[in-house]
Amino acid sequence: MIRKTLIALAIATTFAAPAHAQFGKLKDLAGGGNSASAASAGAPDEAAQEALVRRFVSSQSHSIDAQTSFAKAFGLAEQVKLLEAERMALSSGSVNVDQMKKSVSVSEAAQAAIDERVAAQPELSAESKQHYTTGLVALVASAAEGQKLSGEASNFANGMKSLSGTQLVTVGRKLAAGAWVAKESPGYLKGLYSSSKAALTFARAAKIKVPGNAESMLDSL
Repeated sequence: MIRKTLIALAIATTFAAPAHAQFGKLKDLAGGGNSASAASAGAPDEAAQEALVRRFVSSQSHSIDAQTSFAKAFGLAEQVKLLEAERMALSSGSVNVDQMKKSVSVSEAAQAAIDERVAAQPELSAESKQHYTTGLVALVASAAEGQKLSGEASNFANGMKSLSGTQLVTVGRKLAAGAWVAKESPGYLKGLYSSSKAALTFARAAKIKVPGNAESMLDSL
């Protein structure tokens, strides 16, 4: 009983701040759901959680695809290997919180390595530039999913706030994955925004072909 109470308390604390405090900046960055739809969000269920996790995994998978291509462009063989392994894990069809956390950790480490190479402003071969362009295409796909993730995470968070303490005890454990995605989405999308801007800046400086819709899509993030 004590364990269940602690789980409920942890989830309640996650969503204690007003929704606009958690997701206000994110709406500005990603064009997320409006306040009216968030306010009217009903209590989430396992179907809502599944949809939210699927959205996060889709955006994260595209982001990892982008990083894999960027890592190939910069000759980061070890990062390519790690990223490809995480991409396969995410596509397994059975994703839990631990797997999502690991994918984020690997992705962040890869991004740090990519940022270090970008800062050095290397000259890229024609083949490397093609890898980089492929990465930009995947980044656009990640951003498109990220836009949708913002509003859906906001709605899920508002729905969690509507649950009573008793409800949190009974359903909180079942909705742990959705709660994690909703909590992590602001930081995830801010990171995606930052890395996207850096990727475009390098592409322009290196005279790498940028997909037609990349700038408008990433600017809207």
